[in-house]
Amino acid sequence: MNARLVKIVKVLGVSILALFALLSCSLFWMDRSEEACWNHEAVEAFQKYGSLKTRAEILRVAGLKSDPKTNPVEILEKDPNGCSFGSNGQTVLRFTFNDRNELTAIQAFRNYIASNYQMTLIAERTY
Repeated sequence: MNARLVKIVKVLGVSILALFALLSCSLFWMDRSEEACWNHEAVEAFQKYGSLKTRAEILRVAGLKSDPKTNPVEILEKDPNGCSFGSNGQTVLRFTFNDRNELTAIQAFRNYIASNYQMTLIAERTY
């Protein structure tokens, strides 16, 4: 009976260790996948808006009906974008213009809808 108990404890210990390793790898993979998704969102935004040079072009492509008359201009590119666990992530773009209404910078931010999370800069391009 004692040998049987030792065998059960060994099997249980190995099972718990395997579950812990699997859980750790899964969490690491999810974190890396989320970061890759956010970076992909920024790259897509830069490809979509990077060739545009003026305020009017960017507002037209972004689908804004009227000019918000602010500098910088923020738009919600994707809501939700699916990059976060629970699909509550938004891709927010901030466009900065000079005095001649020419594009000087695009910033891509991550924002979470369901919390008081502060937007975090993913990437930035200057022109």
